[in-house]
Amino acid sequence: MAESPKSADFNHVREKRSQTLVSIWKILVKNGKLNDKRFNLSKPLVNEVIEQYISDYEILKKRYKIDNTKIQLHKVAGLMTAAILKYRPIVPLVDSYESHYETCANEILAIFQGLTICAEYSEDKLFELMGEPWFEPWFLDFLFLLHRRNHTPESIIFVYETLCRLRLSEGLTADNYGL
Repeated sequence: MAESPKSADFNHVREKRSQTLVSIWKILVKNGKLNDKRFNLSKPLVNEVIEQYISDYEILKKRYKIDNTKIQLHKVAGLMTAAILKYRPIVPLVDSYESHYETCANEILAIFQGLTICAEYSEDKLFELMGEPWFEPWFLDFLFLLHRRNHTPESIIFVYETLCRLRLSEGLTADNYGL
């Protein structure tokens, strides 16, 4: 079966989003935030996340009448976060969790993935944010919101937009868009 042109147009998006997600997973494992002996990043579920992102991306553009091919980075971050939370690509390899932190593995991945996108894929900017005094309480509140409360992709986008306006304003410039 031949691939549709629209589907072919998104192949580079699929690759970029997948690479970012896998990279964030590896960073979280390397820094001891998640244990790859206790969790696995499921490739089939990562693919589902990416397809959901592409679908939501198209819906967002129609809903808000966005003519550009690309959308702002905080919108990319919000849509990807929502897709991660829908498909939950981190799968436990254990029968029970050792901590509350482990119950939030997918939320942790989603937040750090979104922050990385908002920080224009710069680890330096990401670690700079993490070192600021407000970050830990903000992170824990955001984690609670994503794990325990109701949210929409648009509400998540707004969280990232607010963060960008306060700490990553260069990410809001007209020529700083992503797919």
